[in-house]
Amino acid sequence: MFRTTVTLLLLTFPLCAQVRKLHTRDFTRLSQVQVAEFLKQSDIIFIPVGAVETNGIQPSGRDYTWPLAYAMAMAEETGGLYMPGLVWSYPGTTRIAPSSIHITPQAGTAFLKDLARSLLRQGFRRQVYLSASHGPAPLTAGTLVREFFEETHAPILYINMDTYLPRLQLTAEQRSRLLYGAFSLTGRIEDLPLRGDYGTKESEPAGPVPNNEGLATLGRLGFSGSLALGSWVPDVMSHGGSDRELPANAAERAAWGKTGEEQFRAVVKRMRMPEAMEALRQHDRYTQEFLVPKFRALLP
Repeated sequence: MFRTTVTLLLLTFPLCAQVRKLHTRDFTRLSQVQVAEFLKQSDIIFIPVGAVETNGIQPSGRDYTWPLAYAMAMAEETGGLYMPGLVWSYPGTTRIAPSSIHITPQAGTAFLKDLARSLLRQGFRRQVYLSASHGPAPLTAGTLVREFFEETHAPILYINMDTYLPRLQLTAEQRSRLLYGAFSLTGRIEDLPLRGDYGTKESEPAGPVPNNEGLATLGRLGFSGSLALGSWVPDVMSHGGSDRELPANAAERAAWGKTGEEQFRAVVKRMRMPEAMEALRQHDRYTQEFLVPKFRALLP
């Protein structure tokens, strides 16, 4: 009997109480023991929602790299973790390009909802989904957080950096190298092209492009955008800002990356994410302790 009890204890508890300190905030690189230990202190995790689509001469994964970098910086700022989320989602206007990966908004939402359910069961109540530089993302991520709340009564957060950044009123100098900062933070700086990598025709369309007068008129009238109107770009090079300033060489690109990292962290600092995470905890508590008991008969 004594031997059986000892065996059960050894199977239930680690043989050594020591746990390796976090060497990264990337969930996928941590051991089971590290994650379990982390959850004793925090339940915060950041998940990027991006797209793989044509961006002219810029990397096709640019719209995933942006939110991944924000997730990494926010994890550092709040003491949370981050993890890969949805690398590709509904691309919208760029489906016509060979580098654009297309899945429906519904498929993206379903994938993320399964992920969110798993994270919730594991103990991550404060989940933050992030998108940046991708107009159709709210079709996927916005739908996720609303439907997930109705089904589980757990409030998770979606931050669309495209609509949030204007609140900070950044100067051109403060945001001048943010793109390079994102690729530097994520270890992808070499993905960004150098001046001359694509010859002298870096910004030219792949072929003749007649004007779409109807779409232009709708735009002037305010009736356009990824969430308002179905459209495709008329050329694979017409999306992504391929005519932006490019670094002359690898050393200059790396320097822009370091400057961009500083700008990136300054942006996240101004977002007051620790305060936001505490407010999310308070909102969750209010929901569970007041709203759910009060309206239980009417809730799904």
